Amino acid sequence: MLVSGLGAALAIAGLVVTLIVGPGSGEADSDSALPATTTESSTSAPASSPVPAAATDGTAQQFVAELSPVGTTAYTGSITVNNVAYPHAIYQQFSGCSTEVKHTYDLNREWSRFSSVVGVADGGNTESALQFSVVADGKSVFTSGNIGVGVPPKVDIPVAGVENLTIAFTLLDSDSSSCTQLGNGVWGDPTLTK
Repeated sequence: MLVSGLGAALAIAGLVVTLIVGPGSGEADSDSALPATTTESSTSAPASSPVPAAATDGTAQQFVAELSPVGTTAYTGSITVNNVAYPHAIYQQFSGCSTEVKHTYDLNREWSRFSSVVGVADGGNTESALQFSVVADGKSVFTSGNIGVGVPPKVDIPVAGVENLTIAFTLLDSDSSSCTQLGNGVWGDPTLTK
């Protein structure tokens, strides 16, 4: 009787989990999914980027995607570049109708470094080339040159004493003859460090 009582308890627990969580992890409807959020397939999942929530030496860090830009709205979330997922990315979808986007963040002179990777999201037009730039208090401190699909370069810039930091995406080269989606420019997990 003890065995059958245990079996009944396990069956009830399974039913409760099924009712609360759902019957399984089915595919999401493509109409309800966000276009720039990556999805994982059952055959291979993208690698995750390192999560810099706290440095190993105890230094305070902040994802820029968790801050509000001044006067604009940034697209943020998880996106994949060169098969690496960046869960705290800032990205911009480009078409022939939009060629440049800038976001400025108020740093209050509280941070010492800005770091990120930059690139074109997986699945983007292979003919597209983007340029990424950083402006600190009105002075250009980084320009990437032409970046296409592939291995994203790393950015690491000192920002000690900086009040306003602007990050920008510029569409340089593509088939921009129409307003079709050409790809997403990505600041992969941009991070401020004290």
